[in-house]
Amino acid sequence: MNIRLLLFPLLALALTLSAQEAVTPLSPQAPTLEQAGSIYYAYPTPSGQLTPAPEGFTPFYISHYGRHGSRWMTNDERYSRVIDLFDVHHHAGQLTPLGEDVRQRLYVVWEDAQGCSGNITPLGERQHREIAERMYQHHPEVFAGEAVVEATSSTSLRCALSMSYFTERLKEFNPSLRVSRRAYGKFMNYIAYTSPEAEAFVSEEEPAPWRSGAFRRFEEAQIKPQRLMSALFERPEAIPDPEELMRQLYWIAADMQNTELSGKVSFYDIFTREELLGVWRTVNARMYVCNAAAPLNGGLMPRQAANLLSHITTHAEAAIAAQRAGEANTPTTVAAHLRFGHDTHLIRLLALMRVEGCCTAETDMNRFHLAWQDYRISPMGANLQLVFFANAKHDVLVKFLLNEEEVHLQDIPPTVGPYYSWEVLKSHFSSLLQ
Repeated sequence: MNIRLLLFPLLALALTLSAQEAVTPLSPQAPTLEQAGSIYYAYPTPSGQLTPAPEGFTPFYISHYGRHGSRWMTNDERYSRVIDLFDVHHHAGQLTPLGEDVRQRLYVVWEDAQGCSGNITPLGERQHREIAERMYQHHPEVFAGEAVVEATSSTSLRCALSMSYFTERLKEFNPSLRVSRRAYGKFMNYIAYTSPEAEAFVSEEEPAPWRSGAFRRFEEAQIKPQRLMSALFERPEAIPDPEELMRQLYWIAADMQNTELSGKVSFYDIFTREELLGVWRTVNARMYVCNAAAPLNGGLMPRQAANLLSHITTHAEAAIAAQRAGEANTPTTVAAHLRFGHDTHLIRLLALMRVEGCCTAETDMNRFHLAWQDYRISPMGANLQLVFFANAKHDVLVKFLLNEEEVHLQDIPPTVGPYYSWEVLKSHFSSLLQ
């Protein structure tokens, strides 16, 4: 029997309703359903509202760090173990009608995802091509002539492919570009560095003390799986870890937006809004504590981006020196450094740099989601761009773009509009690296 045909009448109404819900904010403080997918939120289309550079300033260099594009979940087991559980209860005749329906949807998802886990999806390919296209169109001066583009990547295949799609698009606009693409292990020291101390802090295999006590009570208050288990299983008490199963179903639901099944298969209808948001608040809290400026980590996690910030600063200085020597856009000077890595390392960099909205320090766990939102900072395809501008006097201004939207730094005022003096920035970055 064709499973897709079987599912269509069962899903039509649910999909229509969930699609309507997905574009409606749940409250002034709450995300849409797609945004409640946390770091699985698919890259949003930027507004395109950019402040023109001050008179006499033109772009000459871009320093970039980008997360890989949309992907399937990280391994096949994240799908198969959920399907296996549903299969056991199906064969025992212990699934509700909704449970049977969900099981069939899971098989459609499995058909699409099996053997692809961890890899970039077609949507992820398109995201990086489109980001590259907008970068080129907004700053064509950077990519003129035989400009050199140096692209480096995490050794993760999804990051390397993101780099490939991105740089390929740039070459389509200017075939004369001299592009290098490398994904060597030695780059991980700045693209994706985590110290042993930080590894121990974030580990779930040997949980750090912060995960128990108050934080565990916070999670238990947010995740309430009882209604969902009763809706899916005739004997919900037979589910060994209902909280974990709820999380697993949440991630499957969230990842649909990153696949070609988006709009065809949905799991939003099996959750209430508050259930979905409750899981998201716990995921958001973990991302905040494990990567951003949460006081609970004592500054440990932002410091993991020190090597990356040092790499950005050092190469920016070299590009500025070349520009002042009249060597911009020549085969001997790098016009753009493009780095491709992961969500956690981008989040840490933004917190270390003190980018506004990315470095909030909140101690009340019940307010973490109001102070900091993972989907806003690091959706699939997230990126930070530092665009460097110079005038005839060799004054240098820098603009920050987070997910292609202009942002400011928390602690220092810009020179004009969203533009910062490089000399002021250099001093600021130096102080952060001490």
